[in-house]
Amino acid sequence: MKCPRCKATVTGAPDATGLILCLGCGARLRSRPAAKAAVPHPAAAETDGLVAAPAEAPPAAKPRAREPRSVAKAGAETLPPVPARVEAPSELETVLGEIRALRAVQDEILSLLKERSAETDGAAAAMGPDDTVPPPASAVRSRRRKAVLLIDDDEQSRAAAVQALEQAEVPVRTAPDGNAGLAAIAEEKPDVVILELGIDGAMSGKDFVNMVKATMEWVDLPIVLYTRMPIEGQKEARIIHGADELVPKGAGAPEALVQRVIGLFRKG
Repeated sequence: MKCPRCKATVTGAPDATGLILCLGCGARLRSRPAAKAAVPHPAAAETDGLVAAPAEAPPAAKPRAREPRSVAKAGAETLPPVPARVEAPSELETVLGEIRALRAVQDEILSLLKERSAETDGAAAAMGPDDTVPPPASAVRSRRRKAVLLIDDDEQSRAAAVQALEQAEVPVRTAPDGNAGLAAIAEEKPDVVILELGIDGAMSGKDFVNMVKATMEWVDLPIVLYTRMPIEGQKEARIIHGADELVPKGAGAPEALVQRVIGLFRKG
């Protein structure tokens, strides 16, 4: 028998599986069954009925991983970028922002007070060495009548309160909102502040009270709540809202306000 690959003579008997090993090329050959040997074939005549055993099948290729859509093909449509998530400001950042704004207003108030103090010191320094007696204006200043600052955004109730105070010969200035009230205090500190707790504007009545009480030069300034807001009594006005006195608006409120202001004048 001859090997169909190298044409070498193959000797030896097939093994139990019918395979014969070619010593020339190392091919594993299988003998044809007797039934198929009758079929004439040119190669079969030369190889004496030997055929090469089928080669082992190559390992199956692994499935290729699917590429993302954005890089699968050149020129393919890409997905739109995902917008960055915007973090909402935390409660701590909000509180810190309010504190910084409060400090900015305090610094502005202190700057105004320092300017007024510098002007007063300059006027005192202008006195000559023989000017040992203070000018008459200082004596008038020391005997001045105590004054009131009224902060109210309701023109009608503000006018009624001013009329009652002026009839009692109490000097009074007015302001329509919290910011104007702070500016009026910085310009000239009153002896009593009358406040509508429910004023409108950028600064609420509660913020105004906190600002006054947080400023060292104004911490002893009495505040009377002359308000339309429902407050149960003096205890709530002092503990919850930080005020010194309470006069609810209503019938006879202007007269009651004058009496409360005069009582504070006597305490001071």
